[in-house]
Parts: sequence; structure tokens; C-alpha cells
Amino acid sequence: MPSVGDQLKTTREQQGKSLEDISGELKIRIDHVLALEEGDFDKFDAPVFVRGFVRSYCRILKIDSAPVVVQLNQELGGTEALASDPALPPGKKGFVDQLTLFLTRVNWSIWLPLLVLILIASIVWAVVNAKEAKREQLESGSWIDDLPAAGYQPSRGMLELKINDLPDPPIKPPATNAPSANP
Repeated sequence: MPSVGDQLKTTREQQGKSLEDISGELKIRIDHVLALEEGDFDKFDAPVFVRGFVRSYCRILKIDSAPVVVQLNQELGGTEALASDPALPPGKKGFVDQLTLFLTRVNWSIWLPLLVLILIASIVWAVVNAKEAKREQLESGSWIDDLPAAGYQPSRGMLELKINDLPDPPIKPPATNAPSANP
């Protein structure tokens, strides 16, 4: 059975596509396309890139990628650098790592609308409780106790008159139209 690279190259040539065409559609350099066709997978950093490029290459050539990827996995097992996916550094995962991993596994198409619905329900509940508490306070009359003590305090700068400072009232002169007491 021909290698993965041979299958890709043969199909590309049968369809009349050039390396530049494939390079442009895959959005990778021509030397990487050549490396795929020649089976030189060590030019890639990780097997995930090789698998992804081979799947995309198969999609461009309109061939079934499943058997090609199975054969590719067998071929990748023969290379030293790409025999397995690079492992994460050893050590305990921190809280941020665990949180990030959890958030990447969440199905947001289900959870996001649910979270929004819960948020809206919480806001409505809080508003209704606040209105109910205000109504009960008004009905019970306990709000009167919360009012400050009544007392007049003149504002600053007002003229303050003291009763002691008032002048004596003027003395009325005797009326001139009154009958006199002397006959």
C-alpha cells in the first residue's frame, strides 16, 4: 500500500493541482506541503499539526480522510519526535489550570442561556422582595420611627432677631379731636 504522502501526491497530480494551489488553500508554505508528500513529518512541531494538515489536504482533494489518517497514525508511530503528543510538564495542576480545563469542556450553547435566565430571575426576585419589604414597612407605620426629630434650624446667614433687642414702642400723642376735660 502506498504511503500517505504518495497517496496525496498521486491524487493531487491526477486532479492537475500544483503545489502552489495546495499551499494556498492549506495556508502553509510549499516546503511543508512537500514534507507531507514525502513523509518527512519531523518538520512539524506536533502530530496534531500533521493530522490536521492531512485532513485538510484530503478535504481539498475531496478524498475520504478516515483511512488516510489511520495509516498516518501508523506512520507517525515510526518517527521519534512525533510518536506521541507532547506531554504537559509534570507537576500539580493549579486552580487556574483546572478552571480553564473545566471552562473548555462546558457546552456553552446550553449553559449560557441557562445562566442568563438564572441572572434575570435573580434580579426580578430581588426587586420583588425589595418592593414587598417597602410595602410592608409603609403599611406597618414603622417608617415614622425612622424619621429624624422635628426641629427648626434656621439656615446660616439669616437675620436673627431677638425679642429683647426690640426697641420700645412709640408713645402715642393724645388725640386732638377728643373733648377736653377742662370746662
